[in-house]
Amino acid sequence: MPFARCYMCKNACGIITSVEGKTVRVAPNKNHPQPGICGRGAAGPFLLTHPDRLKSPLIRQGDILVPTTWDKALDIVAKYLKELLDEGHPEYLAITFHDYGKELLERFAALYGTPNLIGHESVCHGPRTVASELVLGTEGPRSVDPDYPNSKFITFIGRNPLEGIVPDIVRRIDEGRKKGLRIAVVDPRKSAIAERYAERWIPIRPGTDTAFLLSVIYYMNKNDMYDQDFLLKYTNAPLLVYEDDLTSTGIYSDRLLDERVINGRKAVTVFSLLEKEGEKVYPRLQQITGVSYDDVKYVAENLWLNRPAAAIDDGWHTSFSSDSTYTWMAAFTINAMIGNIDKKGGLVIAKKAKVKLYEKSNVKAPRIDKIRYPLTYAAFQEVYRAILTGSPYPIKALMVVGTNLDGRDPNSEFVRRALKAVDFLVVIDIMPSEVTEYADVVLAESTYFERDELPLPVGWTLENWVDIHQKTVDPLYDTKPLWWILLELEHRLGLSNATFEDLEEMILKQLNVDRKELIEKGCVRIPEEIYEVYPYKKPLGTPSGKIEIYSETLRKYGYYPIPTYVEKNIMPRAPDEFFLTTGHTLYHTQDSITFDIPTLIKLAPDNPVTISKNKALQLGIKDGDEVEVISLTTGQRVRCRVKVSEGIRDDTVFTYFGFGRHSKGERFAYGHGFDVNSLISEQITDPISGSIAQSLNIVKIRPLR
Repeated sequence: MPFARCYMCKNACGIITSVEGKTVRVAPNKNHPQPGICGRGAAGPFLLTHPDRLKSPLIRQGDILVPTTWDKALDIVAKYLKELLDEGHPEYLAITFHDYGKELLERFAALYGTPNLIGHESVCHGPRTVASELVLGTEGPRSVDPDYPNSKFITFIGRNPLEGIVPDIVRRIDEGRKKGLRIAVVDPRKSAIAERYAERWIPIRPGTDTAFLLSVIYYMNKNDMYDQDFLLKYTNAPLLVYEDDLTSTGIYSDRLLDERVINGRKAVTVFSLLEKEGEKVYPRLQQITGVSYDDVKYVAENLWLNRPAAAIDDGWHTSFSSDSTYTWMAAFTINAMIGNIDKKGGLVIAKKAKVKLYEKSNVKAPRIDKIRYPLTYAAFQEVYRAILTGSPYPIKALMVVGTNLDGRDPNSEFVRRALKAVDFLVVIDIMPSEVTEYADVVLAESTYFERDELPLPVGWTLENWVDIHQKTVDPLYDTKPLWWILLELEHRLGLSNATFEDLEEMILKQLNVDRKELIEKGCVRIPEEIYEVYPYKKPLGTPSGKIEIYSETLRKYGYYPIPTYVEKNIMPRAPDEFFLTTGHTLYHTQDSITFDIPTLIKLAPDNPVTISKNKALQLGIKDGDEVEVISLTTGQRVRCRVKVSEGIRDDTVFTYFGFGRHSKGERFAYGHGFDVNSLISEQITDPISGSIAQSLNIVKIRPLR
């Protein structure tokens, strides 16, 4: 039985596949560090015989896409990309994807010379990832995670692992709960984890998480709830900073709270500045956030009393507000205050190895989104803007890999205008979607049952594991793996002569893993200490090697250098106006292929808008009624059903994203639910991370009679 990764979402859980007659079956690989299979994974084999799947390469002829050969399709793509190279402008190509294929795409972009490999993070984990880079020197959610099985208390901020699901994270949380783990959830909606697992649900006003966390910091400071030795030794909390312009003196005090005159100027410690940020918001906590002082006390005291086996969870979908980067800087700061970094039961830095599939980069131009947002992890809306305006330089070609931009990004009309306007669009995918309807060339990828994959470090694990992915059956149609497609383009463009075997050898050499052992076992652990490595034995990836509560990088680029709450004037101002919030449904994967699988769309057929019972009564709305939802930011209107609940704030409504498919190529998904992205503006952003402030969009709700 082949060892495989489930690719029904981007978590790539470890599975074992088998063939019984003409039926492919999947089961969790219990020897894998990330075992498990969810409803999406169980439905995966349907892709093989899905009537809608892409069965061959397609090229545009007039208004339609017609089947063609691989040679012709790849020659068309290579010809256009070669023209950009010959013009000296490889940066005019942008590539986007949704995690899968990252290492291969990084290689292709580097060899080709485009800096513009930009993912989905501006609508997902962008703010927490930029904050993680600034404070801890780590990367995305997979680079740091609470040690759930050994933790005693965790606070989740807007995260709902029971629906935004990684099966192994849920398993690890359950393991912790069996040993006494207690959970608090800060969220405007009583999500599944708040409903089922939380000891306390804190229904915060959207866009005010930073004020809440700074209030927690202030309470902890005033009540001496911080690990002074840890902060003095492993953070820049005692760094003295000039008070007038917040530049660093380069001098560390031996006290956390200190002020003195240096070079004729007043200087104070970073920890003193942090306390003042708390002072600004703590007296107005209830006015700003809608939560109580007892909620602050509860979170602070439970974190402190259970230290270091406690944590503010590091978050995932965090593109909520215009100060979300500061939210997560504050969250990481609180973790540092209780000294839990890399401690058993605390916030642990994953020990995964990294792989790099190229030696030299040919990139010369600046990445297009970093011109406006120099610290962004990804701000793909800048690609659309460049397509439509030609500024700061034009994007003429777009390669879209395994993601439906129409279902992914905000302001759907804006996205569609850009897709229509781009000179050349190539799509690599298994299934058709809205984006394939705009394509000049479609390159049909094999399903994950029909392809081998390169060995890679396992994603959601704190330990250092490597696994393999072996194909279950030969391709049923004229489809190819992503690695084959990209290598063929490299060959045609004269970028390399590399083979799959060359890349595999490169990875195994970097990871120092024996190929035979890996094939026999399916996954291999590389021995590595798990706890108390960073920053104790090895420096963090920050400029100082310490935990940086104060960021010289932020100050350098003109941003305020420590966590601060940004005042907002966006709010509902009429009885029928609400903050719009969104999230992940258990049965679908954001913008992915799951929506067109009949068993899954039957389980979650649409995305009603959840409204509070109080507001429903006030507006004369009953559960199941049809309403019109009008966005005050994009001007778009949709119709949908209502779900009345007591588990949501009166000023907030909630819905699931990813629905509203209008491509008839997806026969099972077509017409189900509404497109919430049409109601969300790409203009309201976090200026540091460049991420979309999705929860700062106000909508009106009107009953339809």
